[in-house]
Amino acid sequence: MTKRLIGIVVSALILWLIWRRIDAHALEAAIRTCNPQWLLIALACVIPLNLTMAWRFRLLARSSLSLWEALRLILSASTLNLVLPSKMGDLAKGWALAQRHAVNGHVAFGIVLLEKILDLASLLLWGVTALLWIAGDDPWLWAASGAAAGCLLLLLLLIAPFPAAALMRKVSDLLPPRLSRELHGFAGQWEELTAWFWADRQRSAGVTAMSILLWAGHLTQFWLLTRALSASVPFIDNMAFATLSILVGLIPLTLGGIGTRDAAIIFFYRAWLLPNQGALLGVLATIRYLIPAIAGLPFLHDYRPARRAMAQ
Repeated sequence: MTKRLIGIVVSALILWLIWRRIDAHALEAAIRTCNPQWLLIALACVIPLNLTMAWRFRLLARSSLSLWEALRLILSASTLNLVLPSKMGDLAKGWALAQRHAVNGHVAFGIVLLEKILDLASLLLWGVTALLWIAGDDPWLWAASGAAAGCLLLLLLLIAPFPAAALMRKVSDLLPPRLSRELHGFAGQWEELTAWFWADRQRSAGVTAMSILLWAGHLTQFWLLTRALSASVPFIDNMAFATLSILVGLIPLTLGGIGTRDAAIIFFYRAWLLPNQGALLGVLATIRYLIPAIAGLPFLHDYRPARRAMAQ
């Protein structure tokens, strides 16, 4: 509860600092110049994006999970993600797999972790490619692309069939006995999960391709939102700066990234968007998370035990 309250306060403070500098008349002008067709197309993207996430989760779940049940889990996790830091609401999906679909607890949370690693790796893949494309002689962009590439490499090593599990076992030897047993047990489950994932080349290739295309869709949605604001942001530049904005929003300081993501958008898109337009893009970026979160509200009561466990 305390962490959630701190997140709300930090988000409110950052938003107050942003919006106190926005001229009301300029904001009104930005709203008037919005293109409703582009806006509708951009916001409608949440439907195929969430269906794709549900389909992928069903493939990863290794259970009798239906597409509707997978979609329900995706939407309810989106609701929890609004109030928990760094998308920790996704852990509810692991709880549901373990409690409702007879999946081993370690395996269930391993599946959720694998899904999140695939998401972040796919985002970084597009982001690194775009950053390297536009970096030119800008040392900050080269530094950002280097840091992102390093994170991408680490994630790829983590989902490789064996090295990550071996590293976990070595680390577990340095921990207190109870933590050592937990990590050692998880290492075995993670090794089994990654071995299962890569054993079927067709499935692993399909899930990986689906993840990469999914994040191409997310970044395209950002670009469509800039078009709705009548801005001419180059598509590759958008991919680079949307990636950085999303990553900043993952910093566990605010409520669902609100505030930090808005500030990052204003900063990174300043070459094409005035501050009032950047602030409005921040609002639209939050709405793209808000739509599935609202859709997930009817299903949230199913996961009260998981929510209580994560809040402790």
